[in-house]
Amino acid sequence: MGKIRFCFTFVAAALLITVSLLSGNLVFANAETPPVNPVTLHETTSELLVQYVDVPRSIATVPSIPAETEEVTDIAPSVQLLSYETASDMKEAAQQLEKHPLVKRVEPNVERTVSAVANDPYYRNQWWIPHVKAPSLWNLSSEQIRPAVVAVIDSGIDRSIPDFKGRIAPGGYNFVENTSDITDTHGHGTSVSGVIASVLNNQYGITGISGPFDVSILPLKTIRGDGTGTVSMNIQAIDYAIEKHVDVINISQGGMTPSQIEKDAIRRAADAGILIVASAGNDAEKGNPIMYPAAYDEVLSVASVNESNKHSAFSTYNEGVDLSAPGERIATNHPGGTLIYASGTSFSAPIVAGAAAMIKTELPSLSPGQVTELLTSSSTDLGTPGKDPYYGDGVLNLELLAAAMNKKILETKIVHPTSIQLDKSTLSLTVGNPATRSAAALKATVLPENAANRSVIWKSSNSTVALVDESGNITARSEGKATITATTADGGLSTSATVTVTMIAPFTGDFPDMTIDDAKIFSVKFNTLLIASRNYGNDIAVSRNADGTNVVGGVSVQVDEGNPHILYIKPIERWEKGVFYLTIKKGLPADSGKTLIRNTKLKFIVN
Repeated sequence: MGKIRFCFTFVAAALLITVSLLSGNLVFANAETPPVNPVTLHETTSELLVQYVDVPRSIATVPSIPAETEEVTDIAPSVQLLSYETASDMKEAAQQLEKHPLVKRVEPNVERTVSAVANDPYYRNQWWIPHVKAPSLWNLSSEQIRPAVVAVIDSGIDRSIPDFKGRIAPGGYNFVENTSDITDTHGHGTSVSGVIASVLNNQYGITGISGPFDVSILPLKTIRGDGTGTVSMNIQAIDYAIEKHVDVINISQGGMTPSQIEKDAIRRAADAGILIVASAGNDAEKGNPIMYPAAYDEVLSVASVNESNKHSAFSTYNEGVDLSAPGERIATNHPGGTLIYASGTSFSAPIVAGAAAMIKTELPSLSPGQVTELLTSSSTDLGTPGKDPYYGDGVLNLELLAAAMNKKILETKIVHPTSIQLDKSTLSLTVGNPATRSAAALKATVLPENAANRSVIWKSSNSTVALVDESGNITARSEGKATITATTADGGLSTSATVTVTMIAPFTGDFPDMTIDDAKIFSVKFNTLLIASRNYGNDIAVSRNADGTNVVGGVSVQVDEGNPHILYIKPIERWEKGVFYLTIKKGLPADSGKTLIRNTKLKFIVN
């Protein structure tokens, strides 16, 4: 079958950006492969493993070994294997051994078999699963802490395929038509999603790279049925993925022209802790252009290798390539329930995205950079030693990744919060004129300091009285009382403070409110002479709040030399925009020795 090419055009302002879905060859499977017989686990009921507190001088002569024991084998330091004729003999012996002071632990000698052997009919067609040693990582699935979600920004998904049952996260969206209909009318998105999250051991189709891990897809449709889309839809999808708090974003598409707006959206995702994985491109034989978004610094760019671990001839290569993964004859799903073989870096990227998602299920606190470091540092180096333009740091190796993750897990054992404290138990705030609303902040301390998740959720019992934001900053809204509660995101430990908001009299100036420009000079005329040589700067205050608080600087005060009855008040540079309050303070002295008997106030607004 000839090569099928997919391309679409992004239109952003006056830029015309040609983008390819990077899917390469699509070939329908011609024959089905019989299912792999499932493997069952069972215990060996006639053997015991015994671990001793200390190794006796002659471990074979330990007097506590039950008489029913038929054979004793030294397995490891302080560990023996004891064999029995029947299960009842074994059980009785275990009860005796557990009571002995030299025995630390007694366990049945259960069998171990290869984990996660798939019964999916086309598993044997998925050469890339054993190629990247996925089952080695699948063995860790029982240790996952939480699910992970991969946002697939593509052409949607065929949710009717059994391989996606329970693997599609809620909230998928169609940015082509601005609806929630994520039906895949093209096919690419379904195939990419299948590589990541097809269900393992459901006796149907294939298995995704995530195997037994709880990894689901958030389908974000930006590609129409004819293979076209726009940069704006991709940007919307990226921001939507941020709102949905996904763990990984897969973008198996690209173009030769960069977009700063797209790059900014990707940076927002990276700042939100999301790893972005993209296909490096399929145009090595067509001038080898640099492809975006793969070439952005924040994106993990993935190239393709074949079954022989050779760089695929079509795979784009450049200094921005970070990693390689299988990308030729990838068996995967297609709308309608058929199987296809697909080639292209479009299918290398989701293999890596799925690996990243598996990391996040067990090490959720890792940053995108730390996840990238785990993936690249555990890869198998190919080509020129070290990082090179063809393979990046090497080809994905999930066996080495599993070892690196185990080490990381031991280093970052999750410590849960044990208490939470606030720096204040009560707060007093005021309201009146909107410009006089006061604010304060509460500081929450989560202990112990090495708790893995010390984030805090803030809540006000009455947000119409006092509003609290995600950082504990409180703003008075109206008179009354409210309870501000801080709760740990991990464990739900809570503590609270009481906020009392009182009403102050609204501002009443001695003169009508004024609206001025930013260069306004105030002239204040007194009915008695001022002291020409005096600096009246301390007798004048310009504040942001009606009560005189939040005093601003940058104000010049000067007596008119020709007419000492007049005092000029002006900005050293220009007034900032907003509301200000000018106060001429009680006690301001005149040349005669008299002083101002009360504060004089004026409200002014700078446009």
